[in-house]
Amino acid sequence: MWEVLIIGTVIGGIWALVASGFSLTFGVARIFNFAHGTYFAIAAYLAAALYPTLGYFSIFLAIFAAGIFGLVVNVLIKPIRDREIMVILLTLSVALSVEQILLIIFQDTSISIPPVINGVVEIAGVPVTYTRIIALIIALLCLAALEIFIGKTRLGREINATSQSSEAAMMVGIDVEKVYSSTMLISAILAGIGGVLYAQIYSVNPETAFRILIFAFAVVILGGLGSIKGSIIAAFLIGYVQTFVSIVLGSRWSEVAVIAVIIAILIVRPRGLFGVE
Repeated sequence: MWEVLIIGTVIGGIWALVASGFSLTFGVARIFNFAHGTYFAIAAYLAAALYPTLGYFSIFLAIFAAGIFGLVVNVLIKPIRDREIMVILLTLSVALSVEQILLIIFQDTSISIPPVINGVVEIAGVPVTYTRIIALIIALLCLAALEIFIGKTRLGREINATSQSSEAAMMVGIDVEKVYSSTMLISAILAGIGGVLYAQIYSVNPETAFRILIFAFAVVILGGLGSIKGSIIAAFLIGYVQTFVSIVLGSRWSEVAVIAVIIAILIVRPRGLFGVE
């Protein structure tokens, strides 16, 4: 149980970073961004590719690049934002294109980023690498910063107001387009941070973008569409389930178990854990 709790908390923190950004985008702009997983993959691959030359500065550059790519995607979907199916098709096309580009450049090989700090510490008898501990701390700090930003800053309040009603937000003078751009930037940066943290613990390949998207989508549906709080709680729940099944049955069964849990919860509560009508 300690192993499930400790390792599940780490992976849950990474899922929470990715899913909170996905949920934020849907909650504000009411769009499903199927290119969300590409931010994760771009940051991970760029950091790994530039690490031999730039060292750990490559991590910051990779996260910055993920944020810029998020703004590019926002520009692409701006003319069709009100047409949901077109947004899905466009972002899905972007995701497929990025996957193919990564396959051409890196082939079908897995990559990882060297850990910032080497070493292992025992917690309740469970060996945990310093990399996992740092990843969890960074994830929790980012989630706390997001909560403070949304609740305490002017832009955060504008994002909150736009998520409730974009028309009402425009009537009181809020620049809704700036809010959409800021939301996409924050979403991409969170996913980029998640990608860098994940790539220091596990290996990443070009297909990871879609795998991460599926997990993020599942977390958001489970937590309740548009609910960042629900996404975070659901992310940790999925992290614990995934870890438990991996330990007991093997990693191949973890994704099946996660989907089964999601289906079971949605049958009981179709809106998700914290969704509203």
